[in-house]
Amino acid sequence: MSLTLNQLPYLDIHTHRRGSTTDSVSVACLSVDELIQGQLFKDHSCAGIHPWWTEDYTQEEISAFKERILKLAQDQRLWAIGETGIDRAYPEFLDLQRELFFWHLDLAENYQLPLVIHSVRSGSDFLQIIKERKPTTAWIFHDFRGNENLMRDLLRLHPQSYFSFGMSIDNSPQVRELLPLVPLQNLFLETDDQKHLDIHDIYVRAENILKIDMDLLKSQIWLNFKKVSHTSQN
Repeated sequence: MSLTLNQLPYLDIHTHRRGSTTDSVSVACLSVDELIQGQLFKDHSCAGIHPWWTEDYTQEEISAFKERILKLAQDQRLWAIGETGIDRAYPEFLDLQRELFFWHLDLAENYQLPLVIHSVRSGSDFLQIIKERKPTTAWIFHDFRGNENLMRDLLRLHPQSYFSFGMSIDNSPQVRELLPLVPLQNLFLETDDQKHLDIHDIYVRAENILKIDMDLLKSQIWLNFKKVSHTSQN
């Protein structure tokens, strides 16, 4: 399939929504129910144990989630691993979060899949992990809320770091200031769990801040997607 620039769909790199529009392609993060039932999204799927799940589920349940994620990876049914990460707003579960993150990291490395990362107050953790583990696959920091220094340090240590933005473009002055500083070749956009804005709305807001033609923005994000994909996308 060959598309002109103005025919390219909007790419939503990370969503918990279902039912994408006809002019968009999404990478859907599987819910607990979808993971248990083996129900994948029609476009692309990613699967992981969210840091918040460490509070809500038993070790036995988490072990079952790991088995299902591993099977999906083995069967080449996932576009990415995650979301996973470290959330310091839940300090009582940090040890388990870190243990699970390393499990996801090993899985992503073994199957050469992108890793979708949830990071809250944990930028220094990931800088240290990169130094120690030297990852080879793309890391996509979804809903990135770090500052310019953290972004540049991540890129310096791991050039395959990508930064995704969604509703924060509307509600975070820091993100609006950071967005034009992110290299376009390391940029993604997302809806996450946003119910009131679709991916087209997010692109319009990014277009206005970046002062870039919409077709060029969509084209660059598709180039980024192809670059990090484990298989070639048409």
